[in-house]
Amino acid sequence: MKQIKYMSYNKSKMIKRLVILHLVSVIAFSAFGQGTERDYNEEVTIRGSYDPTINQAFKINTKPETFSLTLKKPEFVFESIDVEQPTQITLEPIDAAKIRTDRKAKIYNNYLKAGIGSWVSPYIDFAHSSGSNEAVFNASIFHLSSFRNIPDYSPSPYSNSRVNVGWKKLMNNHVFSISAGYGLNTNRYYGYKPDDFPNVTMDEDNLKQMFNLIKATVGFKSQYKKESKLHHAFNVSAYYYFDKYKTSETNAQFDFDLHKAFSVTKLLNFQHLGLEGKVEYYGNKDTIQSNTDVLIEGTPYFKAKYGIVNFLIGLRFAYLSSNNSIFAFNPIVKVDINVIPEALTIYAGIGGGLEKNSFLNLSDRNPWVSSVIPLKWQNNKFDISGGVRGNIARQLGFNLQVRFVSFKDMGFFVNTSESKIWGPPIPMNKFNVFYDDGNVTNFSGELTYQFGTDIKIWLNGEYNIYNLDSLPQPYHKPISLVSLGGSWLIKKKVNVWLEGTFVGQRYAVNNELLIVAQEITLDGFFDLNLGVSYNITKDFSVWLSGTNLLNKNYQRYYNYPVQGLEIMGGIGLRF
Repeated sequence: MKQIKYMSYNKSKMIKRLVILHLVSVIAFSAFGQGTERDYNEEVTIRGSYDPTINQAFKINTKPETFSLTLKKPEFVFESIDVEQPTQITLEPIDAAKIRTDRKAKIYNNYLKAGIGSWVSPYIDFAHSSGSNEAVFNASIFHLSSFRNIPDYSPSPYSNSRVNVGWKKLMNNHVFSISAGYGLNTNRYYGYKPDDFPNVTMDEDNLKQMFNLIKATVGFKSQYKKESKLHHAFNVSAYYYFDKYKTSETNAQFDFDLHKAFSVTKLLNFQHLGLEGKVEYYGNKDTIQSNTDVLIEGTPYFKAKYGIVNFLIGLRFAYLSSNNSIFAFNPIVKVDINVIPEALTIYAGIGGGLEKNSFLNLSDRNPWVSSVIPLKWQNNKFDISGGVRGNIARQLGFNLQVRFVSFKDMGFFVNTSESKIWGPPIPMNKFNVFYDDGNVTNFSGELTYQFGTDIKIWLNGEYNIYNLDSLPQPYHKPISLVSLGGSWLIKKKVNVWLEGTFVGQRYAVNNELLIVAQEITLDGFFDLNLGVSYNITKDFSVWLSGTNLLNKNYQRYYNYPVQGLEIMGGIGLRF
C-alpha cells in the first residue's frame, strides 16, 4: 500500500516538471522568433460565422413595474368646546289652528247689477254660472231703455234687450259647447224737427223700428297636450234676423280648423301644417227683392318658429256664388319677432278676403238705416299691416300699428227718405248705403299704464286717410278717434273711473232740397263719462255714473243728436 502511494506521487511530480519545461521552451522560442527578421508574409484565415449569444445563466428574467407613491394623511382629532350661554327669549303659547273640514270657500253663481237713470232709463244686467269641472252652464240677461225725448225733435225712445244661455262639456281631450240667444232692439226714426216741416204729416207707426235676432251655435274642439295629435275645431252657427218692415236675413255657417305637428326641416321648430276654411250661407229678403249667397273658403297654411321669429304662411282660396260670382285668392303671411321676450315684439301681416255687408252688421252700426238697402260683399283685395307691441317693466303696455287696405265695395251711410210725399221739403230721417272702391290707411295705437294694483291709465287713438274712386268723402266714417281714461281703486272699497272720448270730424250729405246734394261737415265732439262704486260688503255694492257730462247734443249721424247729460245709479249684488 505504501509502495502504490509512492509510485503515484513520483508520477505526478514528473508530469509537473514536464509541463514547466515545456512552458519555458515555448517562451524562449517566442522571444527568439520576434527578434529575428523574416523574409516571408504570414496570413491567418478564419473561416466560419460569429454568433454572439448570451448564456442562459446571464439573462435577467424580471418585468419592470411602475412605482406608485402612496401618501398617508395624518389624522387630526377635533374636540368641540361646550359653552353655555343663557338667553332672554320667552315663548308664549299660541292658539291651535281651527280647521273646519265642513266649510268650503264661498262660490258666487250669480251677479246682478241694476239701476235707473235720469232719462227714465231702467237698467239690468244679470249673469249666472254654475257647474263642475266637467260641465258648466251660463246664462245672462240684459236690458236698457229710455223713455224721454230730445227737445225739439221727434220722440226718441229706445230699448236694448238680450237673453243668452250656454252649456259647455269638458272631456278628456275635447270640449263640446252649445249656446242660444235672443235679442230685441227698438228705436224711432226721430232724425228731424217737426216744426221745420209744418206741411208734412209723418205716420207715427212708420217711425218705429224693431230688430229681432235669434241665434244658436254648436262647437266641438280638441285640447290635446301633444302636438303630434291632429288638433281640430268645428263650429256650426246660425241666426235669423228680421225687422218690423218685413226685411229678414238668414245666415248659416260651418267653419273648421285642422292642424298637426310635422317635421318638415331640422332648421325650424314648432312646425305645424294646417287647413282652415268655412262654408257660409246668406238669404236676404225685403219688400222689393230677395237673393241668396254662398261663400266657400279654404286656407292651407304652415306655421313654425325659428329662434325669435314666429311665422305663418298660407294661401286663401274663396269662391262666392251670388248675383256676380267671384273667385279670389289671397296670400296670408303673419310674422312675429320677439326682440325682447315678453317686452318687445315686432309684427307684420299680409291678408285679405271677402266679407258681407250684412243687414245685421249695418243696422247694428246705424239703427236708423232703411229696411230696403243694397247688400254687397266687400272684397279686401290687399291688406297689409305692421307694428310693434310690448310691455316695459310689466307696467307700461303699448301697441302701435299701421295698416293699409285696398278694397272694393265698402259701404258708406248717406241720408235718405222713404216718404211718399212728392215735393220738397221732406225729412231725411233714414239712411241708405252707398258703395265705393278705394283704399284706406289707418294709424292706430294704445297705451296702458298700471301703477301697482290700484291705478290704471289707458290711451287709445286712430287716424284714417281715405282715397275713394267715386265718392268725394267717406260719409259717416270717422277720420280721427282718441280716448283717454283711468281708474283708481281706493282702499279696496271705492273704485272711481273717468274716461273722455274725442271723435273728429265726419262728412254727410244733405238731400232735403232734392235738387243739388250739399256736403255737410259734422263737427268733432268730446264726450266725458264718470263712474264710482262703493263696496259696502264683499257681496253688496252701490254705484253711480254720469254720461255726457258736458251736456252736448252732438250728432254721431247727420240729423241724429244724442241725449244730453244723464245720471244713473243702482246696486250690485253677488249671491
